[in-house]
Amino acid sequence: MNVLEIAPVVKTIDVRRSAADAFRIFTAEMGAWWPLGTHALSPENGTKAVAVIVEPRVGGRVIERGEDGREFHWGDVLAYEPGRRFVMTWRLGRAREKSGEVEVVFSSLDNVSCRVTLTHSGWDRMEDGGRLREGYNMGWIGVFEHAYAQHCSRM
Repeated sequence: MNVLEIAPVVKTIDVRRSAADAFRIFTAEMGAWWPLGTHALSPENGTKAVAVIVEPRVGGRVIERGEDGREFHWGDVLAYEPGRRFVMTWRLGRAREKSGEVEVVFSSLDNVSCRVTLTHSGWDRMEDGGRLREGYNMGWIGVFEHAYAQHCSRM
C-alpha cells in the first residue's frame, strides 16, 4: 500500500479551568463558544446556524441546528470520558470511510488549570486531504485557540 500519510493538526492550549470544567465547556457548551456565524453548514444550506449539540454518550451525534429546524450532522461521538477525553468523527457531509476524527484530551496541570490538546486526523482518507488539512490548521486557531479559550477564560 502506497498511501501518503498526512500529519494530523494538533493544537494545545492551557486554560484556567479544571479538566472536568474544560470538558463540560467543550462538549455541553459548544453552541455557546463555537463561531456559528463563520464556521457552520447552515448558511450554505440557506438557513442560519443557531445551535451545536453534542449528545453526551458514545454513539451520540454532534449536530448543528439551523434556524429553520434542519439538522446538519457533523459527526458521531467515539469517546466520551468527562474530564479526560472526547473523540468524534469529523464527517461534515462525507461518508465515514472518507472522514476524519477530532480528539480532545484534557490534562490537569494543578487544581485550577488544565492543558487541552486537540488533534484532528484522518486527512489521508480524503481526496483533497492535504488542502483540507491546511484550511483546518488555520481554522482551529480561530475556533479552538481563540473562541474556545476565550470562553473558558470567562468566570
